[in-house]
Amino acid sequence: MPGPRRILIFQNRFRIGGQERQTVLNVRSMDRARFDPVVAVLHLDGDHLQDLEDAGVRPVVFDVGGRMIRPNTAWQLARIVRFVRAERIAVIHAQDVYTNVLGTLAARLARVPVIVTRVDLGHHLEGYRRPLLQAASRVADRVLVNALCIRDLAVREGVEADRVAVVRNGVDLEALDREARRAPEHPVPEPGAVVCIANMHHPVKGQSDLLMAMREVLRTRPDARLVLVGEGLRRPLLERLARRLGISDRCHFLGHRLDAPALLARAAAGVSASHAEGISNAILESMAMRLPVVATRVGGTPEVVREGQNGFLVPPGAPAALARRLLDLLRDPALRRRMGERGRRIVEEEFGLAQMRLSYDALYHDLTEDPSPRIVAGLG
Repeated sequence: MPGPRRILIFQNRFRIGGQERQTVLNVRSMDRARFDPVVAVLHLDGDHLQDLEDAGVRPVVFDVGGRMIRPNTAWQLARIVRFVRAERIAVIHAQDVYTNVLGTLAARLARVPVIVTRVDLGHHLEGYRRPLLQAASRVADRVLVNALCIRDLAVREGVEADRVAVVRNGVDLEALDREARRAPEHPVPEPGAVVCIANMHHPVKGQSDLLMAMREVLRTRPDARLVLVGEGLRRPLLERLARRLGISDRCHFLGHRLDAPALLARAAAGVSASHAEGISNAILESMAMRLPVVATRVGGTPEVVREGQNGFLVPPGAPAALARRLLDLLRDPALRRRMGERGRRIVEEEFGLAQMRLSYDALYHDLTEDPSPRIVAGLG
């Protein structure tokens, strides 16, 4: 009887982020009797490396350097192919733009199936990266997406619909509940705040809109508070904007926090002001902590936040609408409780760890049990 099939999880790096957390969760929750996770990275850095070590996994490094298009990339590609063959890898599961491209090339040369992962709408893609991702998607054996809107985008770009697999983000509710019971680290904002968890690298996350909405909220509810969790190059700009708006004393910039569940458990509402999203882990975690959510109607967010049930949806780039819905929640504790409970049930029923695991296992089984994976003409 054959042993567990070896799955190469191929990631750029393991810095703090929603996609990286999902990769770690996939590795940690694999049934090792069926699948043996092997992790490879292009850059050995990031806080989530410790999570992998705790799971007994040490990544192999294929260092391509700072840019993909350079002679060293060809050498690293050859190394990856040799590694795949030597380690009897059954499937390459690439996780992001860079590994999607390299993983697809390596898989075709090594003649193993490859999964390309797409968990956003590509707002950050510039120059050659977008056409390369589209090309990799079209030749991959499967394209994994976490939202229907991303599935539709991949199909519009030429991916056959039957090769797109929708795997919903998983939430480890037991772990979140355990972390929520712990006291948060300092600084600790007062209970009852509105919490936004999002990186501050790109304006697409909409924190500027949120700060302007908060100014309107404070005109009616001067006791309201906003907590912003996340780090990035735009943080100083956002802090200056809060001072210009005259609301800096009611806005708490906490930077990266590893105790987000404890913060959410003491909050009044979660908020997402993004202009583009796939499925937001921050929204799911807010729902898991029984918070109502006000979010922009973009990307996959309407698949998670159901208008009037577990929160409210507003147009992107509309601070006034965002402020009105936040005020609706802040003035009605019963509504917050009702929506919060509904959000928790949605996570339990649709985004639990068991549901995610079943989807991954079915995908891996499909590719490893098929003796003749799809080979694209000219690339096989």
